Amino acid sequence: IKQEKMRDFKEKVEKYLNEYEWIEEEDFPPFKMHIQLFLEDQPSNIEDRYRCSIVVSGPDVQYVDERALFAFQEDQELLHDGQKESLKLLLDFYMYLVIAGEFDKLGYLEGDPYFTKARNAVKLGLFDRFVRGWDRRDELMQLIDGQNYKKFREMKDFYFYGLAVMEEDKKAARENIAKAVGMLRDVLANDYDLQAAKDFISAHFRTICDLFKGSDNKEPIKILAELDPEHEAYYAQYLE
Repeated sequence: IKQEKMRDFKEKVEKYLNEYEWIEEEDFPPFKMHIQLFLEDQPSNIEDRYRCSIVVSGPDVQYVDERALFAFQEDQELLHDGQKESLKLLLDFYMYLVIAGEFDKLGYLEGDPYFTKARNAVKLGLFDRFVRGWDRRDELMQLIDGQNYKKFREMKDFYFYGLAVMEEDKKAARENIAKAVGMLRDVLANDYDLQAAKDFISAHFRTICDLFKGSDNKEPIKILAELDPEHEAYYAQYLE
């Protein structure tokens, strides 16, 4: 019965996500992200409720959240109407987190306005009637607001500037990306479990290795080999 009631749920979520201008600025470089929702019935005598795990993937970041809970009825619509419903707060939060990370690639802490939007979703979520999981999301925002994560965000400014000038000035590109790799080492020295930094390395280590191929400066590759032992064999090819 619940499957029949939720037959249009996927379409409603896709419409909510895809038919809205999340980014206010014009000419922002397009990027792909994916959101998966895994629902489990939460028995209730008064309304249809669901426990939810959500997996959100951006170009170089992934969030996995297994503690969501919301009510959703068969005839319910998902609208950008200012009504702060549990599911919409959840979707808004992760959309703005990924968008903020993408804006940080354009310049120094450029993602601030969108991190603020994500933070506002958390503030509302902490007072939502389905508060389950919002304590963890609040902890994530506190992590993002901390000094070590700020350094991670500053690192992205050096890295993506280096990529931007790579064709016209390879020396400057290498200098900036070497600086970024050193900052990554410092960030992970302060918090070895910082998943955002590990995701970043997984997404970009091949590009970094290719940039320093043939360079006398092998230090960035050596640092990555220390930070990312899973790809030790790959780095070894560049360090021979």
